[in-house]
Amino acid sequence: MIPKEFAERMVTMHGERGPEWIHRTEELLASIKEERNLTYGEPFDLSYHFVVPASDGNHDYVLKTGFPGQEFTHEYLALKAFEGPGVVKLIEGKPEEGWMLLDLVKPGTPLYTIKEEADVLGIWSECACALWRQLPDNDADFPTVSDWSRGLSRLRERYGGGTGPIPEYLLEKAETLFPELLSTAGPLYLLHGDLHHGNILYSDKDGWTVIDPKGLIGEREYDCIQFMLNHWQDHPEPLSLLALRAGTLASSLSLSYGRLIRYGLCHAILSASWCTEDGVGDPSNGIELAKLFDTLIQDEH
Repeated sequence: MIPKEFAERMVTMHGERGPEWIHRTEELLASIKEERNLTYGEPFDLSYHFVVPASDGNHDYVLKTGFPGQEFTHEYLALKAFEGPGVVKLIEGKPEEGWMLLDLVKPGTPLYTIKEEADVLGIWSECACALWRQLPDNDADFPTVSDWSRGLSRLRERYGGGTGPIPEYLLEKAETLFPELLSTAGPLYLLHGDLHHGNILYSDKDGWTVIDPKGLIGEREYDCIQFMLNHWQDHPEPLSLLALRAGTLASSLSLSYGRLIRYGLCHAILSASWCTEDGVGDPSNGIELAKLFDTLIQDEH
């Protein structure tokens, strides 16, 4: 049932564990199907998880499978922590086995189908504001932005102290800015961690609905960046679009514009680094966005 292309991607990402996971997941899909009397539809085209629509004749679901481990467990725990209006409903799951059964968001129209940027920003802001949970202390169940930032040192290790495809001056700026931002952080929140256009879907029943939270502890400004990394390439003036997004989100959500654009440069470079680490995706997207964020930072002075 698992497409060949997806299976090959799992081998690229996980090496010799890839084929073993594919075999185990095929058995898991068959077992869950029989136990719950489900029928499966065509799988969604995703990079890191095998996700398929399912139905028992009375209710429609999504069955999501992935490598058992911290990342999958964090998503499961984030769904439980965010439970409520505006977030996809977790029906059941066993993260230790690498699966979750979720409510199907219907029709599931993604945010990127909305053409007016002002409307997109308004919807995104409402979803994010409803989602974020302030924490009195760090919650050990989830990684922190500081944890994520260590991906930059792993890049150095992979390239023997070099920077690979990432311009050295941009990596050095990210290496300087990340510690500065983290050491001066304000209140911390439980964040989504991947709140881009494709992870906000429209439901006829519930309105705009957030899916696929990673679960991350950090400042709210950081959660804006993954949204800003997406759906900019076809815009005639990318820098103006980025400035509009940063300015609008800072204003509507009472965020720091300066911290937002600096986190933007850091996360854009981190995103490019992950592409080289996982062998999935094109690092040039993050690199080009980092250059734009760098311009916005310079324009402040």
